[in-house]
Amino acid sequence: MRNRSYTDEQWKLKVKYDTAFDKLFLKQDFKFYATSVLKRCPNGLNLNTEFSDVTGEMQIVSRCKIYGYDFSAVDHVIGDYYMGEHTTDEMAHVLIDYLQEKDPALYEEIKEYALFVG
Repeated sequence: MRNRSYTDEQWKLKVKYDTAFDKLFLKQDFKFYATSVLKRCPNGLNLNTEFSDVTGEMQIVSRCKIYGYDFSAVDHVIGDYYMGEHTTDEMAHVLIDYLQEKDPALYEEIKEYALFVG
């Protein structure tokens, strides 16, 4: 189910990017990569899209995802998360570096958006 506060354009972007991120970061290859750099791989380490409540602009956020429901009225879609823990700057850099290496076109497409650690 779609969040009622999203515009059609925001919703399409969210599904597009969250699906792409899941395909990239939920693979075994990424788990090996993250573990080799971080010496651990948090469950569901991934990127996620969010929209600023103030500007409405899309932001790319690093998260440790746990799939399921967060007891809200909004159903989760691909890429949505329930916050289990926040990521560190180091984890965010691992995600960005991996994205840039494995999918340079996607990296170039999203780098205009604000990248930040949530």
